[in-house]
Amino acid sequence: MMLNAYAILLGEAKGKEEMSKELMNSRNSHTFVIACLLALSSSVPAQSSNSDRCEVGVASPNTQKSVMLGSFTTVIAEEELTTKAFHLPESNLFIVASVFYTDESLASEKGADSISLELALSSSRKRNVLRSRGWAEAEIPLNGFDVGRVTMMINARGRRELVIMECRKNVRR
Repeated sequence: MMLNAYAILLGEAKGKEEMSKELMNSRNSHTFVIACLLALSSSVPAQSSNSDRCEVGVASPNTQKSVMLGSFTTVIAEEELTTKAFHLPESNLFIVASVFYTDESLASEKGADSISLELALSSSRKRNVLRSRGWAEAEIPLNGFDVGRVTMMINARGRRELVIMECRKNVRR
């Protein structure tokens, strides 16, 4: 559902583990069975080995210098959020990069499946859009996706810098 996508983007949705803990405490036998299935599904690796590869870096518009912060591989699945935090050198801040796949939020001629690329400047490694010092997002149709980029301007370390995340189609089976 569209509301689930926005709840996940805002960090308000419950994960499978948290949901299964709540359900395990319930006295209803049907609820217990659902809790067991959720617990099993959260401990099993994704059935799909489909993934994309994302790289995150920082560039200074003034000096033309850039630094690669790192890269990560995503998991392609409906309503799947992959998040990776990178320490911003010479600071106590983090760049939190997220990739989210959904099938219902972008109405395009290529279909409703989309990939959301998200960057945040944060004082912690945790993803929290509402408490971030800066945030940027780009949404791209998944059908025909080969590369996407999101850029965020930050003011950190005493200067303005560009944070860039570029994701490329990696493995599709």
